Order: sequence, then C-alpha cells, then structure tokens
Amino acid sequence: MVINGENYHAIQSLLFAYEGKADLLYLDPPYNTGDHDWSYNNNFIDPTDSWRPSKWLAFMERRLRLGRRLLRPDGVMVVTIDRFEVHHLGMLLEQMFPDALRQMVTICINPSGASSDGLARADEYAFFLFFGQSAPVPTFEDFLTSESKRSARWWESLLRGGSTWTRAERPNLCYPVHIDADGRIAGAGEPFEGEDDSARPTKAGKYDLAWPVRNDGALGIWHVGAARLLELHALGYAYVSSRDTTRGTWTLKYLPSGGVKAIENDTLEVRGRGSQNEVLLGPKGGAVVAKTMWHRGRHTAGGAGGTSLVAELTGKRGAFSYPKSVYAVRDAIDVAIGDRSDALIVDFFAGSGTTLHATMMLNARDGAGRRCVLVTNNELNYTTAQRLNRQGHFVGDPAFEAAGVFEAATRPRVVAAVTGQRQDHTPLQGTYLDDRDYAAGYEENVEFFRLDYLSPAEVEFGLKFASVHPLLWLKAGGIGERQDVDSSRPLELPANSPYAILFDPSGVPELVSSLRARSDVTHVFIVADSAESFSQTASDLPGELETVRLYRDYLETMRGARR
Repeated sequence: MVINGENYHAIQSLLFAYEGKADLLYLDPPYNTGDHDWSYNNNFIDPTDSWRPSKWLAFMERRLRLGRRLLRPDGVMVVTIDRFEVHHLGMLLEQMFPDALRQMVTICINPSGASSDGLARADEYAFFLFFGQSAPVPTFEDFLTSESKRSARWWESLLRGGSTWTRAERPNLCYPVHIDADGRIAGAGEPFEGEDDSARPTKAGKYDLAWPVRNDGALGIWHVGAARLLELHALGYAYVSSRDTTRGTWTLKYLPSGGVKAIENDTLEVRGRGSQNEVLLGPKGGAVVAKTMWHRGRHTAGGAGGTSLVAELTGKRGAFSYPKSVYAVRDAIDVAIGDRSDALIVDFFAGSGTTLHATMMLNARDGAGRRCVLVTNNELNYTTAQRLNRQGHFVGDPAFEAAGVFEAATRPRVVAAVTGQRQDHTPLQGTYLDDRDYAAGYEENVEFFRLDYLSPAEVEFGLKFASVHPLLWLKAGGIGERQDVDSSRPLELPANSPYAILFDPSGVPELVSSLRARSDVTHVFIVADSAESFSQTASDLPGELETVRLYRDYLETMRGARR
C-alpha cells in the first residue's frame, strides 16, 4: 500500500489502522545535508541556521514518537542516516528508546568514495533498535567476510554458475530442455555436439528449446543430467521460473539433493503446489548473525540495485536522486524480521518505494506474505520547482504535479516492479541477482491512496464515510478486494473481507445471523451516538470480535496523535 500525502498527518492516519501492529519500522529520513533533496527537500532549514540540527531533531522526534506507537511490543526499528546527523540521531534514539537494544551498522554504499573535503566517504549508517523479545535474525552470511554459498532459497538455478563451467567440461550436461506452449518442461533432447554454440537448434517440433546459456552468450552446462531432470520435474522438484529474453533462453529452477532429502525425511514441509506442480516450501533457516559492518557489492547505491534499477523501472535516468540499493534494504529487513512470514512493514519516508520492492523480493524468496505500507508525498526538489515556476507551472498544475516524487518516481517504480512493465506497457529488460527477470514482476497487489484533509464535524456526522472506509479495510487486515459500501443501508458485510459495518441499530439481527454463518469476520465497525449504545450493541454480538466505534474512535485517534 502506498499513501500519497503530508508526512506527519499520514502517520497519524496509520495509527487508527495499525497502532501496535507493525513488526518493522524502516525509515530513511531526510539527511539534513543542506542540499535541495528530491523527496523531502533537505533544505527545509537554511544550511547557515545555527539551530539547524535542533530543528531537524524536533522534526524527527515527533515522527519517531508516532512510529513507536505503530510497532508491536517486540517490533524492530531501522533508521538509516549519513555523516551529517548520525551522532545527533544516535543520541535522540538513546534518549527516546532506552529500553531497546540499539546497534549501529556501517554500510559501504560507494566503494569508490565520494569526493569531498577530507577523506573520501564510502559509507552510511543504519541504526537497528530491537524492542521486547526481538533479536537479530540469523541469515546466510554476515555481510562482511567471505560470502557464503548457501542460499536463503531451497530452489537453485539449473544453470551451473561460474565462468569455468563450459560445455567442454561436461558435454553430456549441455542438452536442450523442451518447453511447451504453456512455458512448462515437456522433455529433454540430446547434448549439442556442434562446434558453433550459436548454431544450436531453437525448436524441436512443437517445442521451444531451453539451453544452458551463460551471460556471455556461450553454452554452459546444467547441474543435472537429462534423465535426472525429468525425474525431478515429475516429482515437482524442477520447473520453468521465467523467460530470459536477455540470454534468449529460459530460467529453470531445481531442488538440490539437500532439499529432496529433507522432504523425503519429513523435515521439510511441502505447503502446496504451484502453477507448474512445483512444490511450495517454507523458508530455509539461516545460521549466521550479521556483523555491524557490511561490505557487499550489491549494496552500492549507484549499482545494479540502486540508480540503474530505478532508471530501468521508471524508463528514465534521474527520476530519483540517490536511491538506496534494494538489496541493502532487503538485507536489513531480513536481519530485522526475516523469520516473520506475515510481518507488517511500515516506511513513512518512502522515497522511490525501495522498501516495498525489497519486501516483495523477500516474499518471492520464501513464499511468505509480508505486507508493506509506504507513506510519501508529491514534493518537488527546489531546482525543478523553480524551473517549472519560471515556465508558468505551479502547485496543482498537471505539469507541476507530474514532476513530484510520487508521480515521477514512487508510483512508476512500484507499478513496474509488480507488473514487470512500465506504465507505458513496455516490458522491463534485465534480471535481478537471483536470476529472476525484471519482466516477471511479483505476485503482490498494491493499493494507492491519496491523503486529503477532512472536516472533523463532517466525519462525526457520517458525511465522509467513503473517505474513511479505506482505513476500515486496512484495520481489518486489508484482506480481499476493497469494495464500495452503501452507507445508507443499516448493515454492510463485504463478501471477501473480514469486517462488517453497522450503520443503524436496525441491522443488528441481520448482523448477528451473518456472524454466526461467517467465521472469518474479525472486525465490526459500529456507528453509535453514545458510548452506552455502542457497548450494548457490541455485547450483543457473538464470538470474539474487535469492535470499533465510528466515528468517535477514528477522531480520537487523530486527536490523540497530535498531543
């Protein structure tokens, strides 16, 4: 979910739906460098203002206080920062959250070093705060020493990696895999014996042929022979992951012997079957605790996971300045709550949407259902705003609004990551580091909301129900397609979502009957004129339900967040 609106008030609105429910608060706030930043205008305080750090701390303190209310008692907070405010932020976090386990991680984001006075800066920082019983989740590498060959996925690419594995090494493992019209494995052919790799056949009757093509275009080898591959496929242990247009072949996945043995020994649960009959498996547990210094090429902000990726997703360079590497964010989330398959992740400094993208990556890795809520705005950086003003475009003009961070970066980046194509419907080119094609997209659904200001009186009298309704849907878990609701009816009970809305006491008999027939309902929102009538109605309902008084509880949450 992505909310486009003023930052502080958007956080207030989230309290109504998610207070005490978030597993992770991931924040990449404005760094207060004095420069004109893209998404939050780092120059909101004059760089010569001697009170600039204090004003920035006041800005952060108000948001962190609300953010802590969003977290579960055992939630985790991650806040990234650079050299300008790292020490001030550290002191603020220590003062505000003395009960948390606080640690600072140094992340190498620019191995070349940024040119400036003094030493060439290559790093930025991430504060990890673990509340309650939470603790760092073991992963598959420590992010500093030699990278582990173990993977967080049970599945591995059928193509054997490494530049030395050519077909000359194992000719019998360079064979074609037959792919049918539905993109599924249908058989296997004989090893290729020609001298010219490019002369390999691409069709065998009605089947396309998938070959082990390396990144340099030469033929490599598969991990297993043809007979073993067909055995694995019959059991659901091998399947076609995606079409690789860059290499002109397909990406095939298989389950190595360790995973097969784990299934056979009943130590690995098969949770179901996918669209190609492949087994659906739970996450593979890690065993290494991350260190407090991270040095991985994939964390480079200007690399394949940062600037280059955002340019491909949005279709233009410069859509967002200095985006974080999605792999750095993914690894931070993994360390924080990687073992929580249904985690709720909130980021109210969303920028280009990297946190949501990273969440989808983790879900694709282990088949989990983590949710992510982003808050951004549609601000322009100072230079762009001034240029548009000189051209006669101002706030509210289509040309001005189109250049804002939400319209120019966040929405197009998120849409492209999910669907595999840009907003103009052109397919994405390239692959992620796990060999997944950009064009394959992800399974997630995304809702976009715009935050507007409402009159409290109009809300209290029920005149703005349509504006409040999305928050009711979110509070009930955001499950099912959000439907239009008729507030003139006594009762509304959306068919595929676990909540009911009682607009009038005359709907109580129907509500009670419906609740006895539907065990999936978890929330009931009751419009009541008084606390007494609300309590009486709530006590008449069967089962264990979370009941909310409209519109009083909503308004009280918003008012309380201001204090």
